[in-house]
Amino acid sequence: MSFSRQEIIQTLYRFVTFLATVPLARRLIVSGKYEYDYTVLAPLAMTEVPLSPIANLPRLPKADELPSLKWVSLVLSTLSILNEAEKSANLLKSSLSNESEIDSLESIEREIRAAQGQAELTNAVLKLESVLERKVSPKVKSSIPLTGDFSEVENVFDRIDREIQAELSGNLEVKSARNLKSEQLDEVDRVDEVEEVAQFEEVEEVEEVDRELYKHLQGIARCLGQELIDKQADSTEILVRGTVNPTLEDYEKLLNPLTIRPATVGNFQQDAVFAYMQVAGPNPVMLNQIQELDERLLITSEQYGEILHEDNLEAALQSGRLYLADYSKLDSLVNSDIGGLPKYMYAPIALFAVPPEQYQDRNLRPIAIRCQQVPGDNNPVFTPLDGDNWMTAKTVVQMADSNYHELISHLAQTHLFIEPFVLATNRCFTDKSHPVMVLLKPHLQGTILINYGAHKNLLAPEGPIDFLLSATIGSNGQLAIKEAMSHLANFNEVAFPRTLEKRGVNNSQQLPIYPYRDDGQLIWDAIHQWVGEYLRLNYSSDKSVVADRQLQNWAGELFAKGHCYIGENADGRIASLDYLVEAISTVIFAASAQHAAVNFPQSGLMTYAPAFPLGCYSPAPTNSAQQQNFMGSLPPLERALLQIEVLYLLGSVYYTNLLDYPGSSFVEPQLKRAFEKFKVNLNDIEAKILEADAQRLVSYRFLQPSKIPLSINI
Repeated sequence: MSFSRQEIIQTLYRFVTFLATVPLARRLIVSGKYEYDYTVLAPLAMTEVPLSPIANLPRLPKADELPSLKWVSLVLSTLSILNEAEKSANLLKSSLSNESEIDSLESIEREIRAAQGQAELTNAVLKLESVLERKVSPKVKSSIPLTGDFSEVENVFDRIDREIQAELSGNLEVKSARNLKSEQLDEVDRVDEVEEVAQFEEVEEVEEVDRELYKHLQGIARCLGQELIDKQADSTEILVRGTVNPTLEDYEKLLNPLTIRPATVGNFQQDAVFAYMQVAGPNPVMLNQIQELDERLLITSEQYGEILHEDNLEAALQSGRLYLADYSKLDSLVNSDIGGLPKYMYAPIALFAVPPEQYQDRNLRPIAIRCQQVPGDNNPVFTPLDGDNWMTAKTVVQMADSNYHELISHLAQTHLFIEPFVLATNRCFTDKSHPVMVLLKPHLQGTILINYGAHKNLLAPEGPIDFLLSATIGSNGQLAIKEAMSHLANFNEVAFPRTLEKRGVNNSQQLPIYPYRDDGQLIWDAIHQWVGEYLRLNYSSDKSVVADRQLQNWAGELFAKGHCYIGENADGRIASLDYLVEAISTVIFAASAQHAAVNFPQSGLMTYAPAFPLGCYSPAPTNSAQQQNFMGSLPPLERALLQIEVLYLLGSVYYTNLLDYPGSSFVEPQLKRAFEKFKVNLNDIEAKILEADAQRLVSYRFLQPSKIPLSINI
């Protein structure tokens, strides 16, 4: 299945073609209004606006919400690498020349990432276009009339060109009609009209500079469209169709071409690695400390002693070493059978323990799992003593963890959570040099666009997520919206340190190995210190915070329209400087570090379906005595390949990092010194994380400062 990338490429082609076609395009696309709408997935900002200039083109509310050309270039380069890499999945066709092509594309992608200024970016894009054109040029230049798939894909792009020309012509005719009435304008309106024309002329000047680069990006999109057609008859499809009962080796072959190889390929069946994913995996937010056993997951002292030798169940409870991962929020989801393949959604509950101090290895250990919430004869408790069924139960947990990760921890609590802040920040700070606006703006870049793309393609009915996750797309959407609203309603509880304290996982003596917590705390402290110093240089007291009308309007709108219960009393009013520091730190952390922690493991860990199955394809075991092989619950190879396509792309595009604020943002000496201190702190944290990582069971580098983008832009 390559439809997901075809749609992505077509969307990107529409976007760059629209901007390249006429200088006024940027003004036409950003003429809409910010509005709130939580009735659709995602709660998009693009509502109650005029018709989009082009069908399926994102309506973006502000010019600086458009993604940069560097971002578009990186997405296209990542797609080209993935396309080329998948050709190597067929052992019959893999060759040194193919490896050379991949190396060449990866080198170009590094150039795009490192590009400083338009000249360097254009040079790297030209190289990418040249490599891709070389592979499809014989077909393009052939004098033989084009037939079949190639002419079809070319026709798609030609149709897009015609649609854009027609739509832009219509918009320009409307504008010309308005200009005919200019003679009737009063003096005030004349001034506004002059300013608008000046803005248009300024945009035209900028667009002229970029037009060559737009043209090359269009060419790359066309080449990639043809690459996808070529790939459909490739060995990967043969491998998928030809394997009825796949083995772990078959799943692993799909990964061979990837630059980022999942760290759990060879060890995911180990209990220690399974448990480690709770503290250093894609979804390291599930553990809650317990003081007594949960009635849904009761085990005996004898069972516990057999699993964790030289330990005592009561002692573990008393010393705070038992933790529960409860997936009950998934209980509302509905099983899916899209594509004629039934999938099963479960909401398991799992018990974990930290070994006592006398153990040399104090990594977390799994103790027991129940695959569904309600106890019963057909829903037994499984432990490591239960043979093959234990591995099947662990697979059910990993499926639930992957679904919880994608729908709640990733989509709801970062992408959708941040969107109201994008809206309120752009609507309420009329002074674009307002200190809060200046600080927040870089952390909100690109979020509206990427959320729109997810809504339009990734999360659409019969889109990639519909095929991959275990539940129906309708129930998935309802859960994501519900959890986003809940996160906003509990805004005062979602600051990073508060979440750790609330779950009882902040004590390193009781839970000594927790990389997400330890690395995240370093990042939180650095962000909190930087935000505190920045805001205290702009606000002299609590009174100055209360008196800031734009700031209070911002908080009031977040409360009234964004359903975000912000403010000391959760009433949309900010009364103190200390609270403002906490609130802004919470937003920045969620948009940068928290999103990095849940986004980039998608390529670093989740592309290997046996370790992180997004769907469960057989019922969970119902009898402890009847052994069940976990392989039957794994996705078929075709969907495992789609999982690689989607997650590798989403987890491989890095754009900006925490220090990439616009150069002119902090020019005053005191602000400059504060920012330099922030930079030094992040560099120190980078070194600490790398040193700690050398001792970890599985590498965890998703919170390295150099790998944390400023905003949710992918």
